[in-house]
Amino acid sequence: MADSLEDDLSCPVCCEIYQDPQLLSCGHTFCSKCLQKHWTVNTRTCPVCRRVSLQEPVANLALRDTSETYQKEKERQKKESESESEVRCSQHGEKVKFFCKTDEEVICLKCRKESHRSHRVQLLAQAARQHKDRIKAALHPAEKALQSLKNGTNKKAEITKYIQSQGHQAERQIKAEFEKFHHFLKKEEEARMTALKRDVEKKKGKLEESIEQDILLLSDRVREVEEEMESEDAQFLQNYNFVLQRARQTMLDSELPSADLINMAEHVGNLGYRVWEKMTNIFHYYPVLLDLNSAPEDFFISDDLASVGKSSCIRPNPIGFHGNRLVLGSEGYNDGFHCWNIEVGNSKHWTLGVCQRSADMDLVKPLTAEMGFWGLKRKGDSYMLLTSYKYSFKIQKKPRTVQVQLGGWFTLGNLNIGRMVRFVDVSDGSVIACYRRIPQGVPLFPFLIPEERFSHLRIAPTIPPLILEHVVVERQKTQISDYLMYFFIAVLVIWSLMFGGNK
Repeated sequence: MADSLEDDLSCPVCCEIYQDPQLLSCGHTFCSKCLQKHWTVNTRTCPVCRRVSLQEPVANLALRDTSETYQKEKERQKKESESESEVRCSQHGEKVKFFCKTDEEVICLKCRKESHRSHRVQLLAQAARQHKDRIKAALHPAEKALQSLKNGTNKKAEITKYIQSQGHQAERQIKAEFEKFHHFLKKEEEARMTALKRDVEKKKGKLEESIEQDILLLSDRVREVEEEMESEDAQFLQNYNFVLQRARQTMLDSELPSADLINMAEHVGNLGYRVWEKMTNIFHYYPVLLDLNSAPEDFFISDDLASVGKSSCIRPNPIGFHGNRLVLGSEGYNDGFHCWNIEVGNSKHWTLGVCQRSADMDLVKPLTAEMGFWGLKRKGDSYMLLTSYKYSFKIQKKPRTVQVQLGGWFTLGNLNIGRMVRFVDVSDGSVIACYRRIPQGVPLFPFLIPEERFSHLRIAPTIPPLILEHVVVERQKTQISDYLMYFFIAVLVIWSLMFGGNK
């Protein structure tokens, strides 16, 4: 409605509210200045209808009064809206003009004179400018980060590129492994096809040779019988029984032994399993795989993720490493029996064991059992457990391969199974050291720390998981039965000591 009224009160030439409107004889109205400006170029013509106005224009008083009233109302509404948008003091209702730095609030003139007289006060515009400068300074890192995101130069972009490079590396390794698979399977197929062809040729050759011998034998006998039948009748009848016997002997035994046929079980029986079993001698199974992403940048991790050592080359990694200098296993183990062998060789400085993987793993923490690290450390000729108190011991025979055993064992005195970690010398099965009272129900991750430049720690390959599971079960059953036997022997000894002397 207001827009429509303003259109009616606007001059067709300047499109503004009428200023001193003049009415022409044609009935159109224009501002006095607009009309005079137009007539300087076009002699006394109407700007709208182009008709010549012979009469002098007259003032449109009604339209002038309406235009002035509308203009005043419009200005009044503008002032009211501006006054409403101004921030006013909630206590005095006046416009705020100052900023109290002491109380960190905007105030009016009366506030400054009354309650903020001794405070640090500055003009509102100056305070707003200073605070805007602070916000701009605080916003600068965000703007810089936004620009780096747009340009692809921020940390996440680097990590994205690193992930892409990891994908390419994994793709190359997968292709290389499958090429080995294909090469092995192709050679195995050719070898088995060759063996089958040899067996077929051997069986066929033997049978064909037997057939040729039978042909020769039967040909001779048939010829002999036919010659006897062509002799004189008297002689033929005299030799009839002999000739008949010879004729009957020409029939051969048609049955053949099964050994002359192809032994299908030898060539196709359990074929897939036998090929897989043969593959285990070429493609190894590692019970523990190392987590490449948990290793420091100067640690070398082999492509099969089974060996770790120190390296003079820095491995690129966009995620900075800030935790303990160790490499974790890729999988944690809960309750149950787990074991793996670690080849330490002739290295005299290393640490290995299991640990908890917590959310603050990136922080440097003491490698002690109290902090969740249960391990064995070798330092020269001395060995020590990772405990808060420093205690070292020596071993006469230095182990070259250490087996880490994580599981539960019975303890005499109670029938509860306690979780333990044991370190065993694989060469003779002797226990080097062990931890008891390990938390149950908590996943524990293997960890390795190589501490010599040219020595590597390597996870030893083992038998496949299915066979390993069977061995573990048998071992656990044997341990339980041994402990039960010891328990019953102890009960018998105690019973004999208590009641045997009374008899």
